[in-house]
Amino acid sequence: MTSAARLLIVDDERDLAEAFAEYLGDLGYGVAVAGSAWELEAALERGSFDLVVLDVDLPGRSGLDLIRDGAIPDGTAVVVVTGNPDRIDRVIGLELGADDYVQKPVDPRELAARIAGVLRRRQGRRRPLVVFETVSVDLAAARLLRENGAAERLSPGEISLVRAFAENPGRVLSREELIELAPAETLDAFDRSIDSRIARLRRKLETETIRTVRGFGYVFDPPRPG
Repeated sequence: MTSAARLLIVDDERDLAEAFAEYLGDLGYGVAVAGSAWELEAALERGSFDLVVLDVDLPGRSGLDLIRDGAIPDGTAVVVVTGNPDRIDRVIGLELGADDYVQKPVDPRELAARIAGVLRRRQGRRRPLVVFETVSVDLAAARLLRENGAAERLSPGEISLVRAFAENPGRVLSREELIELAPAETLDAFDRSIDSRIARLRRKLETETIRTVRGFGYVFDPPRPG
C-alpha cells in the first residue's frame, strides 16, 4: 500500500513543502502540495488522499481548526507538523484524531518513516471500498473514486443504495426491500421511483454489475478480480 499511497502536504512554506514532495515522490508516493486551507479544500475536491501532512501554523484557519471542523474526510490519515515547541499542539492534534505528530525542523527521512508507520498501522483497518468495473465507492467518505484519482461526492441516497447492494452480493433485492434499505432523499421527493434512482446510479457508476431481474427486483454481481 505505501508505495501507491497518495499524500497531500499542507504547508505555507512552499519551498519546504515542495522539497518534502520531491523526497516522498522519489520513494514512490503520489504527492500533491497545498499552502492554505482553501488550497487543501480544492485538492480534496479534485481527488482523495490516503494521508495528509498538515502544518498547524497555516494562514487564516490553522491546521488544528481544519481537523476540528471536519475539513479532512473520515478515513484519511493525518500527520500534524508544528514549529511550536510547546507540547500543547501535539496533545490537541492527537485528541482531535491526528495519527501522528512531528516537530519542525523535520528531517525528510523522519517524516517518511512516520508516514510509512501510520500507513502500516492503518493497513488493517482500511476504508471500506466497493469495487465496480472502472470506479470504486468509498462508503465512509461517500465518494466515487476514479482510476485517475479524481473523486466525486455521492448523495446519502446513492450511498445507501450502494451499501444495500454491497451488503447483499448475489441476492435479488425486491423494490420494496430497496426502498426500505435506501429511502428516497428529500431532494428526490418528486421522483420516488426506485427504478429511476437505480438507473441514475448505474450511469454514474458506469456499471453493468447491478442487474435488473425482471418481475423480482435487482441483484448486484460484484466484478471478478483481474
